[in-house]
Amino acid sequence: MTESEFIDYWNKEYPESLPINHELKLVYPDRWFRIHSLPESKRYAETEDEYKILLDRQNQLINDLIGEESEVAISFGLYRWDSINENYKELIDFREFQKVLRIDLQKERPDEYEDEMYFDIYVKTEKWENGKRDEILKAIADDEIRAMFISLSKKCVIAPYDGGVDVIVDSTQKRDSLKNKYRDWLSDREDGL
Repeated sequence: MTESEFIDYWNKEYPESLPINHELKLVYPDRWFRIHSLPESKRYAETEDEYKILLDRQNQLINDLIGEESEVAISFGLYRWDSINENYKELIDFREFQKVLRIDLQKERPDEYEDEMYFDIYVKTEKWENGKRDEILKAIADDEIRAMFISLSKKCVIAPYDGGVDVIVDSTQKRDSLKNKYRDWLSDREDGL
């Protein structure tokens, strides 16, 4: 995926939001739902069995949303201070991901960010394979990195976090159908968090 392809897609499908994971659920609440990665909404895995449950749930969700062997863009963003974070260093050093966008957060959100606060977006496009990105999913679950999976063809964003996965789909009807399918993995809270 080239820089212009990513930017064009994002601006067409998510024009009210920057490509920042945590913003999406606030901007698109009618297309958003969240699953929890562990039973009883437990936030962090502590045993190998819990990591297996977490990875099984997340892989099943991504398989259902994107489909095995379908193209997916894996994207992550780095704040200025993240560039020295060892958890991202390997991805950047090996050029696995391409930098496609630099966002001047102070310019975009002057009430929220200080001067010279930048957020660099990196993307890699590949075919989704069940279990192939368990290392990234586990690092996200352990709150070591942030990343999201974007399917251009299925028009969805899958944004794992430490505790679960936020999903943005292309319609309220699709969201409601998926919430019903994954009802056992949803939060008991009224707000879905």
